[in-house]
Amino acid sequence: MATFDEIKLQLENSFNSEGAQGIEATIQLNIDDLTNFYVDIKNGELIIEEGKHDSPGLTLTFDTFDTVTKIFSGDQAAAMQAFMQGKVKFDGDMALGQKLGSVFKA
Repeated sequence: MATFDEIKLQLENSFNSEGAQGIEATIQLNIDDLTNFYVDIKNGELIIEEGKHDSPGLTLTFDTFDTVTKIFSGDQAAAMQAFMQGKVKFDGDMALGQKLGSVFKA
C-alpha cells in the first residue's frame, strides 16, 4: 500500500508545468482507507499538502490507490471508466477535473 510520501512523489514527477499554465486551483484528493491530501496549482507550480483543505474547487474521492494511478495516467478512457464504475467521485468544478489530463502526464 502506498504512503502519502510515495503518492506525493509520483504526482510531483508526473506534474506538467506547461500544461498547468493558466490554471489556479485547489483540489482535494481523498483515498478511502489510505490518506487525504490536497494539491494547489498556481502559475505552473504544484504544492501538495497532507490533510483537508477548507474550500477546494474540486474534491476527488477514490476507492483505491490503483484508481488514483489510472486517473492521473493521462488515459482519458480509463478515467471515464473509473468514474462510470463509481470508483471515483467528483464534487465541485467538473471542468477543472477535465483539465487534469494536461496537468499530469503518464
